[in-house]
Amino acid sequence: MIQIRNLELQLGRREIFSGFNLEIGRGEKVGIIGGEGSGKSTLLDIIAGRIAPNAGEVKISGEVFTVDGTVYADFSELRMVEMSAVDKLKRALGGLNDDEIILLLDEPTKNLDSEGVEWLIKFLLEHKNLTAAIVSSDRYFLKETCGRIIELEGAEVEPIRVDCAELLPQTPSGEVPVVLEANGLLKNRDGEPLFKDVSFTIRQGQKVAFVGKNERGKTKLLKTLANAYQNHDNGGCLHGTIEFPDGAKVFYMPRVYTVAAARAEFDKLEFGTANFLLLDNATACLDLPTIEELERRLVYFPGTIIFVDEDREFIRAIANRIMDITPQGTVDRIATYDEFLANETVKLQIKEKYKL
Repeated sequence: MIQIRNLELQLGRREIFSGFNLEIGRGEKVGIIGGEGSGKSTLLDIIAGRIAPNAGEVKISGEVFTVDGTVYADFSELRMVEMSAVDKLKRALGGLNDDEIILLLDEPTKNLDSEGVEWLIKFLLEHKNLTAAIVSSDRYFLKETCGRIIELEGAEVEPIRVDCAELLPQTPSGEVPVVLEANGLLKNRDGEPLFKDVSFTIRQGQKVAFVGKNERGKTKLLKTLANAYQNHDNGGCLHGTIEFPDGAKVFYMPRVYTVAAARAEFDKLEFGTANFLLLDNATACLDLPTIEELERRLVYFPGTIIFVDEDREFIRAIANRIMDITPQGTVDRIATYDEFLANETVKLQIKEKYKL
C-alpha cells in the first residue's frame, strides 16, 4: 500500500529525511511520533503527493485521503456552529472504501472530546482493511488503534522546568493545609447552567483533574478559579464563594495554540513563582516528547494542581483526585483516573447528574 525507499528531503539548509524507509501494508494502522520539527506532517505530505522529495522512491497503491485537526472547520456549507467536531469528522470519513483508501490522519483527536475520540477509535478498529498512517501525540489513541508505532528523530526536546514556590506549612495539628475552598458556585451561559452546586475543598499536594462531558463547564470553572484568585472575589459566579489562603501562589495557564506560546507560559514557572497550578489543556499543542517531559515534571511537583486535559494518559499519570464537572454539580472522588472510571457508585452518580 505504501512503500518508501531511501527517501531524501532537504528544506532550505535543513535536512528532514536521509535514507528513510517505510512500508505500510493493506489494513495496517501505523502511528508516527516524534518531536517538533522531526518531519511527521511532512511525511504525510510526501505520501499525499503535496511535497516532492529530493530523492528516493515513493509508491502508493490506493487513493489517499487526508484528515487533520482543522478538518472540522472545512464544512462551511454545513452551518458549522450547529455541528459538533465529531459530527464533522463523521461527515468527512463517511463512505470511505476500505480496500481503496489510504487514510492519513494528522493529530485527528486535537479538537475532539472523549466521546469523539472513542468514536474514531471504534471507526478505525471496525474498518479492518482501511490503511492508515497516523500522526498523533495522544498516547491512548495510538495504543488503542495502531499495530505499530515509528518514531522520527528530530531536535532534542528542550527541557520544561516547573519549579515550585514555598509551600504552605502544616497546620498546628499536623494536617495538610487547605489551599482552596469553593462553596455553592453557580455560573450560567445563555440562561443555562455551565455548572451549579459546585462545592469542594482542595488540600495542598492534591492533583485534581476536571473531567466529563461538560466541556465548556470544565474550562469555565478553571478560569473562574483563576479570576477569583486575581480579583479576590467569587470569580464572576452568580452565587457562591471561593477562598484561597494567604501563602497560596496561583499560576493560571489558559489554553494556547502554539508550542512557542506554551513554552512561554511554562518559562514563567522556572523561578518558583507558584505553588498552585491551574492548567487548561496544557498538552493541546505540544508534541509527544514534550508532553512526556512535562508529565514527569508535574508528577514530582510538590504543590497543588487543578487541570483540564483531553490526554487520558496525562490524566492517568498525574491526577490523584478526579472531579467530573457536570451542569448539575460534581462527582468527586480521591482516586486514580482508572479507579474513578471503574467505580460503580461513580457511574450511577454521573448517570444521574447528566440525566442519562
